[in-house]
Amino acid sequence: MTTPFLCHVEWSTTDLASLQEFLTRLFGWEFQALAPGYLIYMPADGGTSIGINQSDQMRAGGSPNASVRVLDIDAMLVKAKELGGKVAVPKTEMGSGAFAFIAAPDGNLIGLQKI
Repeated sequence: MTTPFLCHVEWSTTDLASLQEFLTRLFGWEFQALAPGYLIYMPADGGTSIGINQSDQMRAGGSPNASVRVLDIDAMLVKAKELGGKVAVPKTEMGSGAFAFIAAPDGNLIGLQKI
């Protein structure tokens, strides 16, 4: 991998089943359970994955989240802080990879993933 790329988009919802049905019917995305309250669509061609997450409430501007696949999350967290950003969600291991969220200086959240 030479260029970081957008690898995952995630929506939060108060009605997981309804959003799943809508997205499946609209785009043909077939979701699978990844964790309690979390469904994921992983395209066979390796394109951008789509997640939907059960949430207690919706907040304006809180969804979707986009994540960028990187080789070294720890290094990216350090770099983000050097550039004026903050760690919004620390590195969290998941299966064979990990994720984190940074807040850009203007407050926008950007996900980082290593799979």
